[in-house]
Amino acid sequence: MSSPVKVRIIANPVSGGDHASEVLVGLNERLRPALHDVDIVLTIAEGDATRAAAQAARDGYDHVYVAGGDGTLNEVINGVASIPGALSRVTFGLLPLGTGNDFAHALGVPEDLAGAIDVLAAGRVAEVDLGRLDDRCFVNVSAGGFVAEVSDAVDPKLKSLAGKLAYVIGGAGALLDHEPVELEIAIDDGAPRAVRTSLFAICNSRLVGGGRLIAPYALIDDGILDVCIVHAMKTLELVGLLTEVARAVHIEDPRVEYFRARSVALRAARPFKVNTDGEVLETTSCRYDVLPRAARFFAGDMPFAGDAQRG
Repeated sequence: MSSPVKVRIIANPVSGGDHASEVLVGLNERLRPALHDVDIVLTIAEGDATRAAAQAARDGYDHVYVAGGDGTLNEVINGVASIPGALSRVTFGLLPLGTGNDFAHALGVPEDLAGAIDVLAAGRVAEVDLGRLDDRCFVNVSAGGFVAEVSDAVDPKLKSLAGKLAYVIGGAGALLDHEPVELEIAIDDGAPRAVRTSLFAICNSRLVGGGRLIAPYALIDDGILDVCIVHAMKTLELVGLLTEVARAVHIEDPRVEYFRARSVALRAARPFKVNTDGEVLETTSCRYDVLPRAARFFAGDMPFAGDAQRG
C-alpha cells in the first residue's frame, strides 16, 4: 500500500483582498478526504513563505500548494530551490489569490477557487522552466525601469483596496518620476552594447502587471527566455506604447527590441529597479539565465513548446 501524499499549503492571508480564508475552507473540504496528510501555514511577514517552503522540502513533503499571488509563489519557489535536489521532488499547486495572477494564466489555472481546485484534483503535471536573476529564481517575468517603478509604487494595501486598478494608480505616479536608464547589455555571453531604455522585461511567461502581454511568444517550457527592450522615449510616447503592450502589438514598433536568449547580462552606472515576480530590488548589475523544466506544477490547459506556432 502506497504512503499518503504529504501536502503543505502556504497561504498569504492578505492576498487579493483577504480571500485566503475562503480558499482554505474550500481546499479542506475538497482535498483533505482524498489526501489526508495536509497542513496549512499562514504567512505573516516577508520571508515566511520562503522558510515554510524550505522546511516542507526538508521534511519530505510531496506537494506544496501556494494560496497567494505571484510574490508569494516567488518566495515558495526560492524556498524549495534552496534545498539541494528538492525541485525535482516537489510538485507545486497554485491557488491564485493575488492582484495580477499572471503565472496562473500561463499555467491554465482559473482565478476562481472551484476551477483552481479542479486543476489540483485532476493531477495533470507540467514541467516548466525557471528564470534566474543572479542566484534567485523566478517563474514569470523580471522587468526593470518603468515596470519595476510601478511595482514599487503599488504597495500591498493599495492592491488590497483597489485590485487590478492599483496598477493604473501606481503607473500614473511612476510616470511622473520616471527617468530612462543607460545600460550595457550582453546576450548569450556576447560582446556588450549600450542601450538607453525606458523599460526591459526578461520573460519566462507572457504576462506582466496583471495581464499585459509583454512577451506574446513566450512559453514556460521551451528552455529559453523572451526579452523585450523598450528604448528610451518621452513620457507621453511611453504612455502610448503601453497601450500597444495591452494589445500585444508593441513588438512591431521600431522603438522596441524583441528577441530570445539563454542568458542576459545588464550593467549600469547608476542603480536601477528590477521587479522579479512582483518583488522589487535595486541594483547596478545583474545576470539572467534559465533552468529548463526545473519545476513541476499542476496545470490546466496551457500551450507547450511543441505546440507553438511562432511568428
